[in-house]
Amino acid sequence: MPAIPEQPATPSTTVRLQTPADLIAIVPYLIGYQLDQCIVLMAFTDDMLTAAIRYDLPEQPSNPSDLVTHGIRLLTRHGIPRVALIGHGPGERVTPSMDAFSQALAEQGIDILDMIRCENGRYWSYLCPNPACCPPEGTPYDSDSNHAAAHAVLAGLVVLPDQQALRQALLPVQGGEREIMTAATAKARARAEAKLTTQGSDDHDWFTEGLQHVNKCYEHAQAGRLIPADDLAWLGVLLTGVLVRDHAYTLHQRYGADVARRLWTEVTRRIDPAYAAAPASILAFLALHRGEGSLARIAAERALQAQPDYAFARLILATLPNGIFPPESDAELDDMAKEITEQAAKTPALAKPVLPALPTAGRQA
Repeated sequence: MPAIPEQPATPSTTVRLQTPADLIAIVPYLIGYQLDQCIVLMAFTDDMLTAAIRYDLPEQPSNPSDLVTHGIRLLTRHGIPRVALIGHGPGERVTPSMDAFSQALAEQGIDILDMIRCENGRYWSYLCPNPACCPPEGTPYDSDSNHAAAHAVLAGLVVLPDQQALRQALLPVQGGEREIMTAATAKARARAEAKLTTQGSDDHDWFTEGLQHVNKCYEHAQAGRLIPADDLAWLGVLLTGVLVRDHAYTLHQRYGADVARRLWTEVTRRIDPAYAAAPASILAFLALHRGEGSLARIAAERALQAQPDYAFARLILATLPNGIFPPESDAELDDMAKEITEQAAKTPALAKPVLPALPTAGRQA
């Protein structure tokens, strides 16, 4: 098998992917759910995994041109030098797309680290001709016991059964928990309205209060604790201030992207649906920069359910088909946080909460 370079799973954890089984094991954690009837295009730059892009297998296996054209366009636009491909499904469905990708990648001078098909606990490499290494009956593998999967679990990543489960994981909570959050949100809204209408309210430092509270909620997530309902409701209010929301995104540099993913997933689920646009968009933008296209799309759509004209979510959805977005460097996040802080000093009103309109008849999930 071709050598696979060392890859970081999180900012503090490095996972070495050396075998086809390692690639197969790590991909569901990058996508977020178990895979079937698809091809995953893994893009590598400077020996780093830049993105994992999932494509449904075409209904007509003999015509994979659309997915190949899209994949090659992304790779060439962003100067990706090498890839690995993993196909999930039977050979008659996977092989035509693999052949088309192989030809197109060769034409573009993009190196192929490996091309693998997996089905029913076995894998086959399209590149390895050695029957001792890659027997015709396939090589058995066990992702549950694979070291790459173990590192992903330790980093806090989870794999859901399918894409629908990923979508359901962001739906609003119901029942008693929803009632608790509705009451907490009413209290938080009344608190915000009192501050916004009090004499001298323009002097209130919403930006500093927002950052302090976001950090407080991050600490709950980092410790594995649920955010108390009152704190969560107040977070929802504070995130309606644009600069608080934008700076909150940059804090994954401090706490780690996996803690951030857990935090914004929890907030999106538990928060009153009227306030879900900001946290869902933060989650979507984080996913976009981690190559988690499915999560980015689902989270952005969740934001638009809460607020159909939410510009941040619409921008993410418009961007998804057009690019691969590597994680920002520490320097880039530092610069972003500095610019937001400077903007808050110049225009503090942009950190002030903008409360959503109260529903006139019932609340929509």
